[in-house]
Amino acid sequence: MTKKNLAFDPTQACVGALAGLIGAVLPAIALAAEGQHELELKVHGVYWADEGMAYPRGAGPNPKTLSYQQSALGGELNYKSPYWSGLIGFDASVYGVLRISNSGTPTSQLTELGNNGQLSDGYMTLGQAFVKLKWDQLALVKVGRQLHDSLLLKSTYNRAVPDTYSGVNAVLTPVEGLRIQGAVYDQWRARTTNDFEKFRTEAVGKNAIDYVAVLGASYVNGPYALTAEYLNSKPYLSKYGFVGAYTAKVRDTLLKLSGGAFWSRDAGSLFVCGAEREMDCTGHSRIGNDGFGAYLDADWKISNLTIGAAVAKFNGFWIEDNFAVDANRKGALTQDPGTNPFPTSSTVGPDFTNKGERVGSIRLAYDWKDYVAGLKTAFKYIHGTGARSSNLHNSAEGSESYREFDVRYELPIAKGLSVRYVYLNYDSRIDNRTAAATIKGLTRQDWEQHRVYVDYVYQF
Repeated sequence: MTKKNLAFDPTQACVGALAGLIGAVLPAIALAAEGQHELELKVHGVYWADEGMAYPRGAGPNPKTLSYQQSALGGELNYKSPYWSGLIGFDASVYGVLRISNSGTPTSQLTELGNNGQLSDGYMTLGQAFVKLKWDQLALVKVGRQLHDSLLLKSTYNRAVPDTYSGVNAVLTPVEGLRIQGAVYDQWRARTTNDFEKFRTEAVGKNAIDYVAVLGASYVNGPYALTAEYLNSKPYLSKYGFVGAYTAKVRDTLLKLSGGAFWSRDAGSLFVCGAEREMDCTGHSRIGNDGFGAYLDADWKISNLTIGAAVAKFNGFWIEDNFAVDANRKGALTQDPGTNPFPTSSTVGPDFTNKGERVGSIRLAYDWKDYVAGLKTAFKYIHGTGARSSNLHNSAEGSESYREFDVRYELPIAKGLSVRYVYLNYDSRIDNRTAAATIKGLTRQDWEQHRVYVDYVYQF
């Protein structure tokens, strides 16, 4: 008989042990439950139409305009348990995605692109499953598959279902206003797939990341707020930064002033040329990163109107993406996710965090509740100049612009039903560009995207 190599997964072991503990003690403490059982259904319909042109690279000196249209239906069935004996509980979420249509160039946006070059029809998976332990209002620990939300690492909701992480997440609130969070994850599930996988870089070959860990704290005292966080994607990349904010009432308006600074650093043997494909470099050897960015932001709310403006400056290339899915797949890279904390960031691919780049943005938002209940609109414009190659010395210099228009409407015909339309438009220019003088952070010459979302939420 052939013996199989069975890898020990500490996260699954913890979940199994704690779930077994719940099963053993549940009959005795069923009458001591704190809170109620909650069951929620979310349905998320998505349609994307995308068209854009990249810069010439490698064997493609004359790139063609690439376009696609995709639609899918996502569903979540979310269960939350009470805390038995005020200490322990269990939450779980089943995710399902059904591809409705696709045309044009297959890309992993709503469902997975397989090695056969075809998009999958969909999937179903246990997206969340974690044991939760709490101690009064002091501590909360989650062990298992879960969503994450912090300054440098977030689960995102702009596909059919969100991405989730597998590991341990702990939050402490030792005093009022102070929140300390630490988490360690060894696997994650991308938004387009049902499988939990190791974190990886974008390099082909040795690219497996041991774990992703975050440690941060936030403090709120009246109008003042401060948040700081450190992220380690071992042994690949580390990032850290902080944000400070002050909010004040000015007559009948609300003014929020904030600023932040963030650093990214190469942090081990996996940081090689090709590990982050927006880095300008040659070969496959070890390279460095010393990225820094700082911003100032103002947000002014005047009745139903909100006006915002921000400026940012970057020294070195600040890396947004914390990790990627397996780059050894034949198809295009599934995801290269990161969290961009700058108010000058775009929703589409370009990060506006290039070496030497100066960025400005303006925002307008209006709540039409006095005229049409449930209707909200928003507009954002970003412009960046002075972008340079990240790790090469040349005369290439780039500029880029981005426009976003967002319309949301909560339909009055049914509680929990809403629709949303988002128009995204990006363009860039590189002066003195040659085959060797590139700025890969400017990922496309032009890019236009239409997104439509239809959402329904039902609480049982």
